[in-house]
Amino acid sequence: MKLKTVMSMLMAAAMTFSLTAADTAAKDAAAQPQAVKKAKAKKAQARKVAMPADGGLKAATTAQARQNPNAAKKTGWHKHWDAKRKQLAKQKNDIQIVFIGDSITHFWNRKPNPDGPKPRLYGGDATYNKYFSNYRLLNLGYSGDRTNHTLWMVNQSGFMDNIKPKLVVVMIGTNNFGGRNPMADAPATAAAIKLIVESILAKQPDTKVLLFGIFPRGAKAKNGFRTKIKQTNDIICKLANDKNVFYCDITDKLLEKDGSLSAEVMPDYLHPADKGYEVWAQAIMPYVKRFVD
Repeated sequence: MKLKTVMSMLMAAAMTFSLTAADTAAKDAAAQPQAVKKAKAKKAQARKVAMPADGGLKAATTAQARQNPNAAKKTGWHKHWDAKRKQLAKQKNDIQIVFIGDSITHFWNRKPNPDGPKPRLYGGDATYNKYFSNYRLLNLGYSGDRTNHTLWMVNQSGFMDNIKPKLVVVMIGTNNFGGRNPMADAPATAAAIKLIVESILAKQPDTKVLLFGIFPRGAKAKNGFRTKIKQTNDIICKLANDKNVFYCDITDKLLEKDGSLSAEVMPDYLHPADKGYEVWAQAIMPYVKRFVD
């Protein structure tokens, strides 16, 4: 056999081996993301807590502080409520409006921080100042709160005991569904919201409660949260009696025509930017004019 022929055969064999090795490596690389996804899904499933037989009713309707209010070491949670107590002392409990809810309510008083190490595009500080700066308003929303935490704030924290607001604005419930471990289903969440409204009126029988439907979340109309939120809103809307409880749902005003959420309205598809807070403020103001002014 000629040397030239032998060399050709060796080169062909080398190329075949190289292609086979490349194909194997490509298959291995393609299989890795699938393996990682399966491993993550398995871990997530292991962390997931099964919904109790009552749909989470007991958990959602049992008042509970997020942390020990009497703890010796104060956290951000304690400092937040200490600041609210100082506000009440400064204003001598003379409060016209109370806001109650979770982070969506809490962040009325936060400025967006797009240039920080962890950019945050949501927050309603500018809109809050535009509409509410001339009112004596106490914001009792706190980030991450679920209905059980709000019940504690209304019933046990003392904030609702010595004030006589003319209007209490309530929007709570989305965190009952959120996170890896949802707390309650729609009927249980609605029952908890009913209890919150009743607790407010028990403390403040002369106030007016403006209850908002839970805001939509998730970018797309088919997001799994949307069904739970709609089911809850379909129940709590019936709490309105147009005497001391009023219901308002601004879902359609927050969504695009195709049912999607715009990042301009909610940058993370959960918390409003000023554009979203503007929609909310405009829905609140007729009640402020009617019952506060």
